[in-house]
Formats: sequence, C-alpha cells, structure tokens
Amino acid sequence: MNLINSKFLFILSIVLSFVSFTACSDTETTDETDFALYYTGMTDIGPSMTGVISSPSYIGGQPSGFEIYKVTFDGEPVSGDSFSINQDDGAISISETAGMSVGLYKLSVKCYSNGKMYEYADIVEVNMMKPVPDGITVEPNKLTADYADVIDAASTVELPTAQVSTDGNHVSIKKYEIAKSEFSKYFEISQSGKISIVRGDATLVPGIYTLSLKLSTGANGEDEGIFENAIEINITSRPLELVYTPAAGKIEEESAQSGSTIFTSNAPALKGSVEGLSYSIKKVTPATDKILIDAATGVLSVNANHGFVAGTKYVVDVNVKNIYSEEGVDFVTAFELEVVEYIEPIQNFGYDNIDATQAVAFEGSPSAGFKGDEVRFEFVDLPAALQENVTLDHEGKISALKGNTIPLGSYTVKVKATNPKSDPNNPTIATFTLTVKENPNFFTYVHYGNNLGLTPSKDYANQYRAVNGAALTSDTPETDAKVALHYEMTNLHQTGSSTIDSSTGVISIASNSKNQCGIIVVTATAGKGTPEEFSIQTHVFVDYSVAVNGVKIEYTPFVLQVNPTKGGRSVSPVITGVADMTKLAMDYRRTFNYFNFYGTHTNGQPNVAGSFMNLVWKNYFDSMGSATNNTGSKDPLSYYVNAGKSSLDKALGYVDPASFEVVVNPNKWVVDGEPANGAMTGQITFDPAGPSNINNGGQTFPIVLWFDKNF
Repeated sequence: MNLINSKFLFILSIVLSFVSFTACSDTETTDETDFALYYTGMTDIGPSMTGVISSPSYIGGQPSGFEIYKVTFDGEPVSGDSFSINQDDGAISISETAGMSVGLYKLSVKCYSNGKMYEYADIVEVNMMKPVPDGITVEPNKLTADYADVIDAASTVELPTAQVSTDGNHVSIKKYEIAKSEFSKYFEISQSGKISIVRGDATLVPGIYTLSLKLSTGANGEDEGIFENAIEINITSRPLELVYTPAAGKIEEESAQSGSTIFTSNAPALKGSVEGLSYSIKKVTPATDKILIDAATGVLSVNANHGFVAGTKYVVDVNVKNIYSEEGVDFVTAFELEVVEYIEPIQNFGYDNIDATQAVAFEGSPSAGFKGDEVRFEFVDLPAALQENVTLDHEGKISALKGNTIPLGSYTVKVKATNPKSDPNNPTIATFTLTVKENPNFFTYVHYGNNLGLTPSKDYANQYRAVNGAALTSDTPETDAKVALHYEMTNLHQTGSSTIDSSTGVISIASNSKNQCGIIVVTATAGKGTPEEFSIQTHVFVDYSVAVNGVKIEYTPFVLQVNPTKGGRSVSPVITGVADMTKLAMDYRRTFNYFNFYGTHTNGQPNVAGSFMNLVWKNYFDSMGSATNNTGSKDPLSYYVNAGKSSLDKALGYVDPASFEVVVNPNKWVVDGEPANGAMTGQITFDPAGPSNINNGGQTFPIVLWFDKNF
C-alpha cells in the first residue's frame, strides 16, 4: 500500500540527496485538479557543481513547450545562463555555477497542456551554498575499520574517529552535519565535530565511503557551507559473498566457430573489499581446463572446440582474493554449466505495449512465441523518467513497483536481446510503448479542520480540543478524492478506544481524564482491494484539556508545526487558575515520546537505544562536552538548566519563561543528516510559586511538536 502525507502531494518513493518537493497551483483556472505540475527540486548545491532536475510529474493532459519565464535570487529577479529547460519534457539543467551568488534561487515555469498555457511561480528552488571557509580540516581525513567490528553491535573493538578542526584564527563552527546521502546513516558527527562510524547496522556493506559535511560557521554570522569530500572511510573485509545472476548456464555441445568465445557468464556480484581483487577457478567437477575465468572481473567463459558432450553438467568453485585475504575465500558451487545438444537462437522477440496506471505496479514479459536460450537483456536509450523506476531482470521481465513516480504520458522503450547465436553487428531489439494513465483513485489530501476557531481551516487542520477531557466527534473530513474513500485508523497515542466511521471518516474521540495530547493516524484509501488502490495518511491531534491543581494551560493551536532545520516558536498559551502570573514557572520535565511519521527514524523515548530521541539526546550531551548520554535527564529541553549554563543555543528547545511560548532551536532535531519527520510530546511541569520547586510541580502535556522540513 502506498502511503502519502496528506499535507504534501506525491512524495512517494523517491530517494534523493537533499531533495525538496514543490507542488504548484494553476494561476489561470479555478479547478486546480484539471492540470497540475510537480517538480523535484535540487537544493544544497556547491559553487562548482552541476545537476539536472528531472522532468516534472503532472495531473491532466501531457505538457509541452516548457519555458523558464522568471528566475529570482533572494526575491529579486536575475538573468543568466545557469538554468535551462528542455522544451519537450521540462527537465531543468543547472550549469555554469562558478560565478553564482550564494543564496536561494526560485524558478518560475510555464508550459502548455491541451492548448492552454499554465504558469507556475517559484515552482523550483535551488539553494546555492558556498564552500566552507579556508582553515577547516578533518584529521585524519581517511579512516579504516574492519567490517566485522562495525556490524557487530556487541564488539568491544574501538572504532576509529576523526575530528573536524579549524585553524583558530577566523573560523568557528556552530553546527556540524553529515551531508545527506544514501549511506550517511552509517556515520555520525557530534556537535563537537567528532566523526564516527555507527556500530551494529548489518545493512552496511564493505566499501569506500566519501562523506561531505554541512557546517555552519561564525565566519559570517551563521553561514552554512558544504565541505565537499571531507573524509574517506574504508570499511574493509575479506570476500564475504559471491553471486552470479543467473548462477547457471547452458552451452551447445560443439560449435563450428573456431577460436571465438561461445559462452560467457555475467559478472558476479561480490560482497567484500575490492582492493587487490582477483578471481580464479578453484575446482571444476568433473575436471576440465576448458572453463576459463577473467581474473579481474570474475566472468566465466568457454571457447570453441571445447569437446564437451551433451548431458554433462560442470560445477565451478571459485576462489576470490583481496588484500585482506591472502589465501582467498572459496565459494563452492558458484556456477553450474550444462552441456546441451542445441542452443535455441533468438526468435520472435518482442513485447506487447503496456498500459500502466499512475503509481501502480506493472510488469511485462517477452511476447508469446519468443524463443531463445542463454538470452541476455538490456535497455537501449531508456527514457530518463523511467531510469529510477523500471527494472529489467535476466528473464526479460520489465517491472515497476507500486508507488513508482513515472510521470503521466507515453514512453518508447527499447530492449536488446543477445545470446551465443546472435550476430553482434545486427542485434535483436524489441520496441514497445509504455503509457502511464491517470489513476482514477489518485487524490491529494484529507483535511479534518479544527474545533479551535482557527482559520483558514486547512492551515490548522486536524486539531481537536476535548474540553475537560470529554468525548467528542470530529468533523467530516474534506478531500479532493473523486471516488468514495474507505477510512481506517490507529490510536497512536493516548486516544484510547476512539473509533472511525469507515465510510464517512468521522472520528468518535474517546474521553480521557488526564491532561494529555493524543495522536490518531487515519488511512484513507480509494479503490481499496484493486490494483489501482491509493492511500493517504493523515494525523489527527487531540488536546485533552483538563485542569491540573486548578490550573489549565491551553495553547491555540496546540500543535506547533515546525521545520526542524529552521526552528520555531509557538503562540503564548491562555493560562487560568494562577493568581500571580509573574511568579508562574514552566519547564519541560519528563516522558518525552517521539513518533516517526515518515523517513527512517525510530520511535521511542530517550532511553530506547538507537531511537531518534536517544540520538538527539546524545547530540546535546556531546555538544555540552559530556561523555555520557544521560537519557533520564531533562536537560536537553530545560530552560532553567540551560539558562544557568548559558547554553540555551545548545538546547533542543525550551519553554520561554517570559511568554511561556515553546521554542524549538534550529538543526537540533536532525540525526544522520535526516531532519525529524514526526511528532514529539513531553511532560511540562509548572509551579505558580516560581522555579525553585519546578521539578515537583503540576504535570501537564499541553502541546505537540510536529516536525516536517516542508513547514
């Protein structure tokens, strides 16, 4: 099932480094669902870097005639040749960046669909960052660690670390972050600049990893820059796994071709370090010297005039060496080669056209009548929009997963098939058309509104206050779905036996006599049980507003929507039951729960090893120079503790004693370069007599911090 945040459209399964997603409305029509355009936008690009922003997705008729009609820099129009657009598919190229000013560029694009022009202001954002100042180094800038020690969570072997340093003359670093990448989660950096390897993640594979850093320095205020290729980390190991795909092949019992290669395997996939890599045949059963191996690639081959007899099957054991294994590692039965009387040449190779549906899985295999043995398949000039979404296996099956992001439209797909009987000068190529049509079940939002009187409702959606903890009923949700929806829900936190009407989406919120904030997850599904099934997740928040010790604290809104990289500040609460407000003290105290909505972070309180809260707690204590991650401490969120240490800027957040607004500091709710994408609830204690006994004051949960980098 494809789940999608109801607040943001079409963030499906794209995995890119530093990607923001921009959806824009049509400026010339009143029905915004007729046509809409969606770009993925690159951010965090350096002064010598180039890149391509892929063709946009869209709803409605296929667009064409793309044009960038305006570029702004920090809000002011600019001109130049750094941005160009493909008129046919809308792909945007970024080049000639060396002279570009540092700051935020916004691109406005227009296009045509069904003969009508559409304009989209500021649809793409590019953040040009400068390199970090001179004088910043990483020492050492190369680390080496043994794979076995890294993935073993119980290992006591000390792993190497590196330290980011400055020359001390003109640079001070305020914030350290590893630049986001597909492997950044395996490494971490403390707020004192120590780079280390995360232990215990078995998904790590041996190899050389080059990390870039994002650093905020004091050279010019709070400037942020990219330190490209700051450190190289080599995770070493002997050969661990060797896999040929396919792991078996056929060869004809003899060939008239003389001196040519008549069988060749695919190159194997190796798990292990590649330095000094060398392949050799350990043994062939039954014995023969006619099966050869390429020492550099591991490709197996057999030449003509081999003398093999049909009915014989050869089993090949392969030895693999690298610099971490002098004797090498033997992989038994790595490949099987069967001798047959006849290899069928390729005949009747083709594919039927594929009609697919937006974001729905599909597959296609060679058409009926196709014949051929030992066939290898490969794409020819695959369109860019398909390259991250479509796969081709060794049997010729073409497929895409549910949740794929292929834009609507038609694509010409070419597949080449070869086998030992093929003419290398005249390859067999099949061509077919893939057409991706609009999913009738596709929709973009479910909004519950609020009962707080906040407008516009969609900006403060999904917030309900249960006065004195009483039960209540939600509004009927608004949605742009064109078909009936099926609603399901999960009581994620403190909402007890709340239920949902599966056909209307109305939630019956159960009562709760405790002063808590609850969270409900609603899944709305169109076309449930069909291949075109499409779902959106919406989070609904409940404030069980109950007086504690005669005091009631109400934030309106009680959900603080905050971008974790920018930070934020809540409204001041309405407080009743306190005689002298000048004496009231409030402070975060305990029971800090994080609930991950999207991304890779782990739920839990600070004492849960590996959880998001555990890791941001660790970052805080690292920044304070503490060698211990005190997961039972309130310090990372305490105003009074950090004010006393002049370290409010290092806190994750706190309650401002002047206004009782909750402050979230920027870039503190980030782990492994990935910002928080979920919600945190924490107990706040209060004392009408002042802060001296604040830890033992009244206990309340009056506010939820909802993190999303798109806020």
